[in-house]
Amino acid sequence: MLRKYLIFSFFALLTLATYTPPLAAEDLITINLPETVIAKATAAILPLRIDAHSKSIEGDITIIDISELQLTDNHLACRLHLAGSKLALLTEIAGHEIKLKVGSVEIDFKTDVEIRFDAKQQILFIKPVVNDISASNTDPNADIGQALVAVLNGREFPVTMQELKPLIARAGSKTITINSTIANIEAKPKSIQLSLLPVVAAQ
Repeated sequence: MLRKYLIFSFFALLTLATYTPPLAAEDLITINLPETVIAKATAAILPLRIDAHSKSIEGDITIIDISELQLTDNHLACRLHLAGSKLALLTEIAGHEIKLKVGSVEIDFKTDVEIRFDAKQQILFIKPVVNDISASNTDPNADIGQALVAVLNGREFPVTMQELKPLIARAGSKTITINSTIANIEAKPKSIQLSLLPVVAAQ
């Protein structure tokens, strides 16, 4: 009987030690960044050169402007102005790579943007989605314009989030430290919502 009790107690303690209660929404700190703040922050990092590795095009590609930013539930839309220089279209004929140099081009188009946050890696993934590439191209050189848009279309670009600085407060002889990690990033109407998981420590 004593042996059965000890075995039961062992498994009960093991269950308690490994069980993590589900995270409630009220346990999180929520910060809403207004659409206007996002627009200003985006403008501050421009122009932004992007990775242009592609099987169909090579050259230097830069985001010149991001405008008409609109945020709704789980949705972000904007207008992108891209510029390409030293561009070349790549194709293959009979096993031989053909490179057609086209020089420079600029293109302006609207796009939807999907965002996905990986809490474990603390990386925000941004994926532009252009529903109609041909309609988005206003440049007379249609082939290079479509190839330029295709470099971005449906491709995820990672943005690594920096570690948040702790909030420190003193109360009498005690020092309260609140460390936070980002639990989620979501698009909301007119804002981007950051959900932070706080860890409170006192010394």
